[in-house]
Amino acid sequence: MSINKIKYIAIISMVCDHLASAFFAPDASIYIVLRLIGRITAPSMCLALAEGFVHTSNRKKYISRLLAFALIAQIPFSFFESGTFTLPLGNVLFTFACSFALMEVVENWKKIGALKGIIAVIVLLVLSMKTDWLIFGPLFTLSIYMNKENKDCQAICYAAISVLSFSLSAFMCVSHGLPWYGQVWQIGTLLVIPIIYAYNGERGSKALFNKWFFYIFYPAHLVVLGLIRWQRNLFLKHHQPNLCRVVKVQRFFRYFIAQYHLSY
Repeated sequence: MSINKIKYIAIISMVCDHLASAFFAPDASIYIVLRLIGRITAPSMCLALAEGFVHTSNRKKYISRLLAFALIAQIPFSFFESGTFTLPLGNVLFTFACSFALMEVVENWKKIGALKGIIAVIVLLVLSMKTDWLIFGPLFTLSIYMNKENKDCQAICYAAISVLSFSLSAFMCVSHGLPWYGQVWQIGTLLVIPIIYAYNGERGSKALFNKWFFYIFYPAHLVVLGLIRWQRNLFLKHHQPNLCRVVKVQRFFRYFIAQYHLSY
């Protein structure tokens, strides 16, 4: 499996994840299934990021591209997550930028020295705590990058971090009075292990479409889903809020289609 195919798997799982968080109740079975699938997204992109770091011809352009699109995507991300244009949490592209910088620090550890290296690692991990995937994005990336010659080590280290992530999620649920399995879908990160083994070391087609599609699709789909959810919430606020869930969905789509003069 090439990097391009892994990226498209990540895009599909991302859409599943965002559909769940936008339109389904957390106790619904479909929500749990879609969120479980959605856990594939960021770790798969971490795998692609680690490979990109190794093989790119210009790392400065790579991280500049990450940061530029992170800034572009921040308003759509904030709107999707909170319905506002300000959110004190960076989108996943900021997570990837921290991960990329962390790999640069690790690779140049001897050159920059242990003290500066430790400070840089701490700073980057603290910054990543203010982004979508917290410290787990950088840790997933490092587990791939530092074991790039051994897939078994990649899988073992990755699995350990996944279990740590799920354990933290379980602890947070319990601390808030919820069952420990309240976010059981977090364990879906383990679904990336078969992808690690399936990766064949190839990039795939070098077409510009493959290079830029994720960067463009990420903010674009957040805008579309955010607008649909906003319209849905507006409808539910003004049209019989006590309707059962199925009727709500049916009437919302009728309202949405009529308002925008669409047809089935």
